[in-house]
Amino acid sequence: MELSEVGEFGLIDLLRAKVGEPGEGEVWVGDDTAVLRAPAGTILFTTDLLVEHVHFDTAFIGPEDLGYKSIAVNISDVAAMGGVPRRAVVGLGVSPDLEVEWIEKLYAGMRECCDEFDMAVVGGDLSRSKELIISVALLGNPAGRLFVPRSGARVGDAVCVTGTLGASAAGLRLMREENKERLDLLKAHLRPTPRVRESQVLRKHLPTAMIDISDGFSVDLGHICESSDVGVVVEGGDLPLVDLTGVTVDESPLQLGLSGGEDYELCFTIPQDRCAAAMSAVTKATGTKVTRVGEIVESSRGRVLLVESGDTPLEAPGWDHLRV
Repeated sequence: MELSEVGEFGLIDLLRAKVGEPGEGEVWVGDDTAVLRAPAGTILFTTDLLVEHVHFDTAFIGPEDLGYKSIAVNISDVAAMGGVPRRAVVGLGVSPDLEVEWIEKLYAGMRECCDEFDMAVVGGDLSRSKELIISVALLGNPAGRLFVPRSGARVGDAVCVTGTLGASAAGLRLMREENKERLDLLKAHLRPTPRVRESQVLRKHLPTAMIDISDGFSVDLGHICESSDVGVVVEGGDLPLVDLTGVTVDESPLQLGLSGGEDYELCFTIPQDRCAAAMSAVTKATGTKVTRVGEIVESSRGRVLLVESGDTPLEAPGWDHLRV
């Protein structure tokens, strides 16, 4: 059954059941706005736009995975600020000839991700569009008023990252080749894991700056440097790079790790005397490894990557929507 057969309001009625029941004192789908119970303290508010043929291709990603990922990438932004996700609204641009069942599966994937992180989609909007567009706006909050910005890195801080770099980019390349030999790499791209639990452990150790790695490690670490007016020295040999055993891609693990993007790992800075304890605490509580990869230096020293062949500028290209 195509969307044109049920219409906008019929689809809204179908999707209302998919998002679940509102909490006490709240109103979700079905009114002019959602009504939410506001948590005490600071509110985090983020949005992310996914456009067909720019961010995804339905020839390679199914609706459940796309729905899951559309929520996960927003949750990752909240985690990067030291927060936890609460509620989201979803705007859809859809073609009338799209199958209703496809949209239901999209929302099933969204619901799966929401359930994993104790949050919910509480409303949204629909419009006709030639390309499929998914716009998610998400509210979250840190504990109290303490959040972690990009701008707090200080000279002497250690630079650390969670997990592995380059796995998502490798998975994307395998997916395009219809190569399913490494399901772990495909999953890294299709169903990224927002580091909410890791972020909550880190908060207790007071990181000075943090960002999620969405556009590529070199680019996102560069955002911290720019916001904090500092430089950085990264030990290339210490980077936790993707293992490409058994598969062949055009780029090296280092290239994928520096500029591949969509890893949704956390990159953070922290004083040296708190670094080891923070790394150990995260791994013990969540099972996620944390790696120290460099040190914050004076801005005059620039951004340097140390590799076997010598020093090189940390300028590997990342994703830029307007420079393609």
